[in-house]
Amino acid sequence: MKMKRYKKSEDFGHDLGLSKDQIEIAKLKTKIKKEILLMVKLTGINPTDLAEKSGLARSVVSGIVNGSLQSVSIERLIKLAMALGLEVGINLKKAA
Repeated sequence: MKMKRYKKSEDFGHDLGLSKDQIEIAKLKTKIKKEILLMVKLTGINPTDLAEKSGLARSVVSGIVNGSLQSVSIERLIKLAMALGLEVGINLKKAA
C-alpha cells in the first residue's frame, strides 16, 4: 500500500474530516506541546515536579510529556508552558 504524503497539515486534516477550526486548534496544540517538550528536555524537570508547579495531576503531565495522551486541552498545555517559564501568546492575522 502506497503512503500518501502531505505538503500541508491542512490537507491531512481535511482528509481526516476535520473542520478548519479543528485543524487550527490541532496546529496550536502541537506548537505549544513542542515547546513544552523542548523545555522539559532542556531543564530536565521530572513529571512530579512539573505537576506540582503547574497544578496538574502527575498522571496528566506524564501523559502529555510521554505522548500517551492523544487529546489534551489548550488550557492544560498553557499551564504546563507557564510552569516551565514560557510566555504564551497568540498572534492573529487576516486569513488569505
